[in-house]
Amino acid sequence: MSPSMRIAIQGDIASFHHVAAQQWHGTDTAVVPCDSFDDVFGALNRHDAEMGIVAIENSLYGGINHVYDLIESHRYPIVGEIHLPVHQQLIGTLNTPVTHIYSHPVALAQCQEYLDAHYPQATRIEYQDTAAAVDFIKRQGNPGYAAIAGRQAAEFHAMPIIAEDIEDNPANFTRFLVIQPHGTAPTDANRTSLVITTNHTPGALAGVLTLFAKHNINLSKLQSRPIIGQPWRYRFYLVLDAAGEQLRTALKDIEPLTESLTILGEYRHNL
Repeated sequence: MSPSMRIAIQGDIASFHHVAAQQWHGTDTAVVPCDSFDDVFGALNRHDAEMGIVAIENSLYGGINHVYDLIESHRYPIVGEIHLPVHQQLIGTLNTPVTHIYSHPVALAQCQEYLDAHYPQATRIEYQDTAAAVDFIKRQGNPGYAAIAGRQAAEFHAMPIIAEDIEDNPANFTRFLVIQPHGTAPTDANRTSLVITTNHTPGALAGVLTLFAKHNINLSKLQSRPIIGQPWRYRFYLVLDAAGEQLRTALKDIEPLTESLTILGEYRHNL
């Protein structure tokens, strides 16, 4: 990858998306911060960035449905994935009562037990991004304001950490996908994301899964999403631990059971 490649991320500088981008492309990565996942895809549409990184699921809170929909609708190939441990810090002014705590709603939820035990009277306020919340409380200058974010946000904004690793479950990971217009699969790809709609017949999905098992292909993720305009019908996002010829042989067998099948990307599983 070119050292000048720009990567669109959801969130601010020093957010977890930024850390994921640095893990993918190096610490000198040029990022294009975006307020929302839609804006990440918009940046790619406008050629403001050559690549995008979006969170797709958290080990505690599951998949992010809107991102699945965006990936399918824009059809930018998935070319990589990143697994990032997520540790949350309470950031603010030391030795001062905390009255308000700002953070992304998922981060607040990840720290709920800690906050209930240590800051039950503090008002919790949702913010669009963890790192942006740190920037906000710093600019406000109110010593009673605190934010929940990663260590990198505290360091970037030169703000003290009041309490470390306050997430309720330390086994907290987020999986990010790397998307790239006109991207191609790496030669060492061993994982594939695809979306299918099955024939509207009993057992169609079960038949698809049985055929993957027959080809010795492990299914690591299955996510259903409603088909707009067709009540009670669904499309299915699958993540398979296979790529290349092994996958294509299996897809030929399952094709008669599907109404549509789209490969969203082949990439290297790096866990």
